[in-house]
Amino acid sequence: MRTDCIEQPLKIFIAAGEVSGDRQAAYLAQAILLKNPNVVLFGSGGEKMQEAGVDVRIRTSHLGCVGFQESFRYIKPLREILGDLRLILRDERPDIAVLVDNEGFNGLLANFMHSLEIPFIYYFPPQVWLWGEWRARTIARKARMIISAFPEEAEIYRKAGGHAVWFGHPLLDIVKASNNHSSVLGEVGLDPSLPMMAVMVGSRFQELEQLAPPMLTAARMIKERHPQIQILLPLAAPHFLHEVEREIARAELTHQINIITNHVYACLSRCEVVLLSSGTATLEAALLGVPMVVCYRVKPLTFFLGKHLVKARFIAMPNILLNERVVPEFLQDEVTAERLADETLAILESPTRVRLIRQNLQRIRPLLGSEGVLERTAALILQQAQEAHNPELIGA
Repeated sequence: MRTDCIEQPLKIFIAAGEVSGDRQAAYLAQAILLKNPNVVLFGSGGEKMQEAGVDVRIRTSHLGCVGFQESFRYIKPLREILGDLRLILRDERPDIAVLVDNEGFNGLLANFMHSLEIPFIYYFPPQVWLWGEWRARTIARKARMIISAFPEEAEIYRKAGGHAVWFGHPLLDIVKASNNHSSVLGEVGLDPSLPMMAVMVGSRFQELEQLAPPMLTAARMIKERHPQIQILLPLAAPHFLHEVEREIARAELTHQINIITNHVYACLSRCEVVLLSSGTATLEAALLGVPMVVCYRVKPLTFFLGKHLVKARFIAMPNILLNERVVPEFLQDEVTAERLADETLAILESPTRVRLIRQNLQRIRPLLGSEGVLERTAALILQQAQEAHNPELIGA
């Protein structure tokens, strides 16, 4: 038999960084494999990608960070990982690569793939609509395609000369609340007859260090005022468990917080309020209609540089999308346990305010497109991979 006549399966390389990117890449991988179970998926990422069917060659989900000063501790391991990925890409030459978020590291990886003429698609590209349009040109010039999560972002990349598309935000397909709340809550040790709130301290170690102490202290203050309230903490990833338990003990909340790993959306949807760090979680809470108090804190040097680079007026995605302060947010020195507790209590104790916040959050969903985002995205990636695999198909 002539092996050169056997059609080889499509090979797609997926590169994700920290926990949030790992999750988004995992959902995308599932959608790709649903459409084409024979495609070979390999790359870098974390546990969720591996569970979704990606051959994760190098683990990177524990190395996520935000900011200039915060990245120093990861320079050496990331340099080693970049070297290893270069060898993998050079040896295996995928039909196409998909870069997921993680702009600092993936930007370097994109340069290398461009030099090897490996076509790549950027999924969740750098948010140039928030951080500065000047950076769009480099990505627009090198990427075969850019799949944006927000329409404003796609338009900026198109103006920069890139082939950018917007199918909607994939969270529309992902964020679903259970209809059987009582059963689900019982499974994770929560009493559906009692009120509950959530604390979400982030998906990076730097966020645990910076935000967990004031957030958990605030949670203790709230618990002292409302002893009946149940506090749950969704664990972003298994490798955070030790640090989270240590911070809970420091806040004197041992045995008073339910750490949950399953049925997260079902639990969140039943919360009166969620205290959380800025990021994807704010959009998840918004889609569930849960009032929130948002906070973030970075190193002083990062904050100084950010003030001169970031265009956005707000840090919470609901506020950014609506261009108004519909949920309270606190940044840097504003992030104290007292202020977080006071603001959270103000929401808990005001049905009128809860109702107003929920009404405003209902305005978010229409801005994100329509469901079926992952299916449309997977179809496009497979089409691009097939065209790269068989160039004669282009234009056919």
